[in-house]
Amino acid sequence: MLPDGADPPLPDRSLRVDDPQARKRSHSSTQLSLKGKIMEKLVDKSPGAKPKVKKTKRKEEEKQKKANQAEKLHPPSIFFGDSLDLENWYSCGEGEVSEIESDMGSPGRRSSSAPPRFNIHPLYQHVLLYLQLYDSSRTLHALSAVAAMVRAAPSGFVSAISTTSINNTYTPQLSLLQNLLARHRVSVMGKDFYCPIPQDSHSHSFRSAMYLEIIISLCLYFLRSYYSAHVTVGPEDLAGNRAMQLTSVEVLTLLFSELAKVTAGSAKGFASFISDVLSKCKVQKVILHCLLSSIFSAQKWHDQRVAGVNVATVEEGLSEDSVINNSEDQIDSCSAVQSQLLRLLQSLVVLEHRVLAPADEVAGFEILGGEVEHVNPQQPMTSLQYLHGQPITAQGMFLCAVIRALHQHHACKMHPQWIGLITATLPYMGRVLRRVVASVTLQLCRNLDNLLQQYRYETSITDTRPQWMALCIPPDLILTVLEGVTSIIHYCLLDPTSQYHQLQVSVDQKHLAEARSGILSILHTIMSSVTLLWSVLHQADNSDKPAAASAAATSNINLGSTKNLRQQILELLGPISMNHGAHFMAAIAYVWNERKQVKTPMRNKGIPVASEEQLLLVELVRSVSAMRTETVMQTVKEVLKQPPAIAKDKKHISLEVCMLQFFYAYVQRIPVSSLVDSWPSLLALLKDSVQLGLPAPGQFLILGVLNEFILKNPNLESKKDQRELQDVTHKVVEAIGTIAGSSLEPTTWLRRNLEVKPSPQIVVDGTNLEADVEDLMLTVMEASTFTPSVYSVHALTLLAEVLAHLLDMVFYSDEKEKVIPLLVNIMHYVVPYLRNHSAHNAPSYRACIQLLSSLSGYQYTRRAWKKEAFDLFMDHTFFQMDASCVSHWRAIIDHLMTHDKTTFRDLMTRVAVAQSSSLSLFTNRDAELEQRAMLLKRLAFTIYSSEVDQYQKYLPDIQERLVESLRLPQVPILHAQVFLFFRVLLLRMSPQHLTSLWPTMITELVQVFLLMEQELTADEDISRTSGPSVAGLETTYSGGNGFSTSYNSQRWLNLYLSACKFLDLALALPPESLPQFQMYRWAFIPEASDDSGLEVRRQGTHQREFKPYVVRLVKLLRKRAKKNPEEDCSTKTLPWEPGHLMLTLYVIRSMEQLLPFFNLLSQVFNSKASCRSGPVYTHNPTDSSFPGNKEGHKLESQKVFWSRARQNIEEMVEKDFLEGLIKT
Repeated sequence: MLPDGADPPLPDRSLRVDDPQARKRSHSSTQLSLKGKIMEKLVDKSPGAKPKVKKTKRKEEEKQKKANQAEKLHPPSIFFGDSLDLENWYSCGEGEVSEIESDMGSPGRRSSSAPPRFNIHPLYQHVLLYLQLYDSSRTLHALSAVAAMVRAAPSGFVSAISTTSINNTYTPQLSLLQNLLARHRVSVMGKDFYCPIPQDSHSHSFRSAMYLEIIISLCLYFLRSYYSAHVTVGPEDLAGNRAMQLTSVEVLTLLFSELAKVTAGSAKGFASFISDVLSKCKVQKVILHCLLSSIFSAQKWHDQRVAGVNVATVEEGLSEDSVINNSEDQIDSCSAVQSQLLRLLQSLVVLEHRVLAPADEVAGFEILGGEVEHVNPQQPMTSLQYLHGQPITAQGMFLCAVIRALHQHHACKMHPQWIGLITATLPYMGRVLRRVVASVTLQLCRNLDNLLQQYRYETSITDTRPQWMALCIPPDLILTVLEGVTSIIHYCLLDPTSQYHQLQVSVDQKHLAEARSGILSILHTIMSSVTLLWSVLHQADNSDKPAAASAAATSNINLGSTKNLRQQILELLGPISMNHGAHFMAAIAYVWNERKQVKTPMRNKGIPVASEEQLLLVELVRSVSAMRTETVMQTVKEVLKQPPAIAKDKKHISLEVCMLQFFYAYVQRIPVSSLVDSWPSLLALLKDSVQLGLPAPGQFLILGVLNEFILKNPNLESKKDQRELQDVTHKVVEAIGTIAGSSLEPTTWLRRNLEVKPSPQIVVDGTNLEADVEDLMLTVMEASTFTPSVYSVHALTLLAEVLAHLLDMVFYSDEKEKVIPLLVNIMHYVVPYLRNHSAHNAPSYRACIQLLSSLSGYQYTRRAWKKEAFDLFMDHTFFQMDASCVSHWRAIIDHLMTHDKTTFRDLMTRVAVAQSSSLSLFTNRDAELEQRAMLLKRLAFTIYSSEVDQYQKYLPDIQERLVESLRLPQVPILHAQVFLFFRVLLLRMSPQHLTSLWPTMITELVQVFLLMEQELTADEDISRTSGPSVAGLETTYSGGNGFSTSYNSQRWLNLYLSACKFLDLALALPPESLPQFQMYRWAFIPEASDDSGLEVRRQGTHQREFKPYVVRLVKLLRKRAKKNPEEDCSTKTLPWEPGHLMLTLYVIRSMEQLLPFFNLLSQVFNSKASCRSGPVYTHNPTDSSFPGNKEGHKLESQKVFWSRARQNIEEMVEKDFLEGLIKT
């Protein structure tokens, strides 16, 4: 045997058995040469196996066999140095038949003189070495005879050898047997087999030993004996030794199995006798060492194969590989011996359970303490110690062996047997049940995950190569692992008496309860693995069959029948969901969170969209027969009320929210009939959830679930149900409303008015709401003292999506009145956001306007929002909004004006009053003009929000208001709005209704162009007279009513831009929709057929023909542009496309910015190719605007083209209403 830390001199490689010099050199070595005499004496006394013989005769035969075996067994130790104090290493107590390493653990004593060259791993402490060949066939024959006798008459044989002592009769054979045993004992201790032994010691050591003890000791000797690497052996010798080891294990297994039966029916004394024998022979210790070293060796050989080096040669000095001849084991990586040892261990665990007194809670057990989940398969195996007085299952060595073996990916073929060992010994685990089942289950789940990752990699589903790649995989490994997990979990979670009652093992309920809580605490990990398998099966079933077959052929892992695996998964989950529903659903919620998409959808939704992986969870739950819809609802309610404690490491995952996300997806996917049938359960769930004070995302999901139910089942049978539904809707909507208002604060202490808190609002994506919010909240906390609820935008968005339709469905036509108070409350939170036009409030503003727009579509809601909407419309900051909001406001204003007859009249009256009120001394004229412009713009927006010709009957009134505005001279701010109004009228009134307005529109346009010309000419005059230094100064003209105005100021520039845009629109619209304008085109733009050379004599003056305004302005603007060479835009022009507006600026800082527009007008419409009606009207069949070339398509394509063009134009005009914010 090879204890760690000893320092023997290296054995001489040329050692001969008969060399006396060698004997002297290795004083403490033991070299056995068989004496011919003894051989001759015993050769003829080796009878074969006769199964049925009388008891006394059988005993006699046994004695002879013992002599034969003992004689052939030569297990001396490796050579120890002089300085080694063996007595301190081994407890050589009387009567002990075999010893392995010190009970104190691995000794660390080294000789100070000798260099440390001993690298043997502590796990090999138990190994015995043969230093010469022995005749394995004879020994095997004798041992097989014993095995045959055990099989033939098990109970009789076992009773006989347990009760017969070897000194009951004195015969020469027995004397020899005792002598041999004593010599082997000395030899194992490291002394010479032939050294003189005191006469009395051996006889008194073995006097009381039973045959049972002798057989067990010998079998253990054979089991742990190997040839030394320095003995020259042939393959048949190695095979013979292997056969001896296997037969020894077999004999021990037969003995222990039978002893377990015999003990059950015997007196207490017999059990304690057997217990003493086991501890005397150190059976458990030896077997655990054998098992662990076989696992360790297999790992080492695998690593060597992978690395391609012989580790033994690298290590300095002696290592186990250079001392022990393991070549026979190496062929199959110990698997033959290991599988027999597992059977032996199983029978030993049962026997131990029968004979050991129920162990007290001793201190030694604490070594096994620690947290359930963390048994690391990578932990070093040097620290393992055998604890005396503890059952095998409670030994750290045992659990370490199991976890280590299951972790070995290169030894997968052994896994089914290890799983079998655990499932068979579950009833005998006692107080370590929780630790063992938790560790083993976690390891099996890891294995399952690893196998699936490998399968996905090998079938090219994923590209990432897993670290753990299994080799030599049995065909049904996945199913075996799954069955193992099922057995373990069901044993702990269900009543075990039904499963193991045939074993008559009484299981301590306390231990079982601990194990149950242990399994439930890791249920989420188990579910994660099982659902991963479910998704792999789903992919395998749904993929293209031939392709899948070829892909599967490339994998080492055979899924086998997916149907069987599905069945096994459901068998595993069914009972769990019935008995521990809340834990089961909580585990589903945990996995749901794990399976969320990494790429989040762009749309900002309060309710995230479920990923494919997550939807498979819904399918899985629907497949579990125990989980009917009603059961699911009740279980979800339980989880929400009292979420089981799992995965506390993930602080920010709210289990309730994940549970509701799952439930929302579940409700979307179940048939309507199931949903309707389970209405009472759903109602109970909704009612409870409202009162639980869930996190905001959870409340959004409650609203989502409610909305799903209403969409699928709008009508409830009974009035009572309807009332309850209305009640719960009211509560849920109010709760969401409160969240929506959480970014508001009261304006003053006493008043109830609210305003938006002054800090940036956070828009987070719905899918990883909790995580994002947690991170964002931290940054906000650091940045400012105000932390508005990060969920208010979500709440508003969600209400905008579902509220209007939901209320319409829940409250029937005769109950609509009940909606108003609820909506008034919601509007109380909505209006403050709409009053705030700051950039940080934009997300809320968008959501609120969407909500108001959806509500305004239902006439019965009008009372709740009419006044607020009108006030907002009249607010001077109304048009400071994002371009995306305009369409919603158009809908609101349209509903506001058309749902009753008075609102539009009120607006008209306001415009009229503003115009008729005379200027008093105390009125600020600018403020009043701004007020008029503002009202005019709102009137224009109202018309713009309507249908074509909707306000045609008001046209005379409108015309009157416009003319009144134009009567005021020198008011660019007002006149700019008039031009915007003109553009709206061109788009919203039919041409025949506008006939009376055209003279006004043309006159005004001419006026503005004249003003522009006048300003440019005046500029030129000034620069000509006073030199270049004065050029560009703002020139001021005195208006007719005495007010002086700077033409170059921003207001005038706005007017010029507005007038040019009016001209741009008139030219972009199709000629047939503006027939009147065609008569005036020549005044503004040059036509292709113009003859500019005509001269006429009139009243005696010589005068050229009229030039269009555009041509005149281009000339003046070019002159002006050339004076500023670094910004010369005299030749710039704009891109032109039929049916599109050319002028897309929203503001100009100088008149030169209009030059590209005028350049374009003077060139495009002047080209000879264009016909008189302008290029917009040319029907050139090759024009890219018209898709079809044939005559038949022409008309159709024109319609499509103009509808698109009109849409573009309307979008551009819409943006001209906006102020302040960026128009994107």
